[in-house]
Amino acid sequence: AAQTQDRLVAAQRLQTKGDTAQARDLFEQILQADPTSDEAREGMSSTTERLALNARAAGHMDDALADLLRAAKVEPKDIRVLYDLGILEDEMHLYKDADGVLDQLVSIEPNEPNALYARARVKLDLGQLEAAKQDMLAYLKMRPLDASAHYGLGRIYLQGLEFDKARAEFQKSISIQPRQSEAYYQLGQTDLEKDEYKDAIDRFQKTLERDPEHGGALTGLGIAYFKLKQYDNANEWLTKAIRVAPSYQPAHYYLGLTLARLNRAEDSRRELQAAATLADKDNQQSASRLRIIHPGDQP
Repeated sequence: AAQTQDRLVAAQRLQTKGDTAQARDLFEQILQADPTSDEAREGMSSTTERLALNARAAGHMDDALADLLRAAKVEPKDIRVLYDLGILEDEMHLYKDADGVLDQLVSIEPNEPNALYARARVKLDLGQLEAAKQDMLAYLKMRPLDASAHYGLGRIYLQGLEFDKARAEFQKSISIQPRQSEAYYQLGQTDLEKDEYKDAIDRFQKTLERDPEHGGALTGLGIAYFKLKQYDNANEWLTKAIRVAPSYQPAHYYLGLTLARLNRAEDSRRELQAAATLADKDNQQSASRLRIIHPGDQP
């Protein structure tokens, strides 16, 4: 016990001096020798979190992932490590991995609101709409005034084609936090889905008042004008959208359709080819996403 305490003091001293990696190594060694040491567990969690944050800030996502996976192998039930790992994997589009990690976290802490919110987002990314909805509703029972959660629930309803429920959630988000752009944009998307093009135009304009370079809203305006057969207006907004977001496939696609209506055949072919190329790239990226093997998984 005395030796363990001496090593803990040494690890904490390293952490205080900013030698985070060495401190993490020592906390890890202590925890492997004495799995009951709460101080070593806390030290490993905090140093791992710092290392992962530093790696992410430097753009080294793989290094951040390696740090968190290493910690999860040593202490697979550490709540802080599991949460950070699930969030990072979601950001890296490792959705199945993130889903497994957050399922594990919720099984340990079923009433932890941040875990429920994070898992709801991952379930949405995976297209598991009912599970996403249940998690987000459970979160909102605990934090009913979270504008971002109402926005998230609105996106879930929108993907499920429950347009009236989606609209109600986006409006609730705006009522809680009026100074935002995304809920207005999603309201515009809802109007587009319901073929209410003039309302969609109003929503997208409000989005652009708050964020003049919102590529989705610029594209949405172009699509709405295209549906209204106002092709000159559609061309104007879609051209702006491509300038702001050159890799946004729907903008190229609808601009190609618009230019065809304006009898600009060559320009139309160019934009439709660009849309096809971007769609192929997206499909290849989706197909090439690998699932990593977590500590304790079978290969």
